[in-house]
This record gives sequence, structure tokens and C-alpha cells, in this order.
Amino acid sequence: MAEVVRHTEQGDIVAVIAHGDHVADIVPSGELDRLREMIEILSDTELVRDLIEGLADARAGHVFPASDIALDLAARRAASG
Repeated sequence: MAEVVRHTEQGDIVAVIAHGDHVADIVPSGELDRLREMIEILSDTELVRDLIEGLADARAGHVFPASDIALDLAARRAASG
């Protein structure tokens, strides 16, 4: 078990094999929260559309201050919360 802990402390994901089948993964602390947040973001089709449009704007040279983006994201979270 100590070896598994050492690997996850280093950022590795450790596979759990039972009877020859991959049954689980042990992930570093915080990784599961990041994955849940990513699923939440990708499940929000309006947000994904806005992100795609934002990337297109950035590629076209239309940029916005990070502070404006942070305020917009905070407002979206508060409205959905």
C-alpha cells in the first residue's frame, strides 16, 4: 500500500486489477475534483459554445482582459448555483 501512496503522491494514477480485470483506478488527491469540474463544464452546452466562440475570437485577435473573463465566469456560476 505504501508504494501505491508514493506513486499517487508523484501524480501517477494506479490501476487496481482484480482477478485479471481492471476494476478501479487510484488517483492523486484533487484529481477527482478536477475531473468532476471538467465533466460539469463539458455538460454545459452553452458554456462550451461560448468557449469555442472565445477561442475563435482569440485566434482572430479579439482578446479580453482576464479580469473581465473571471467576472463573467463568476456571474455564470452564481446564476447556475
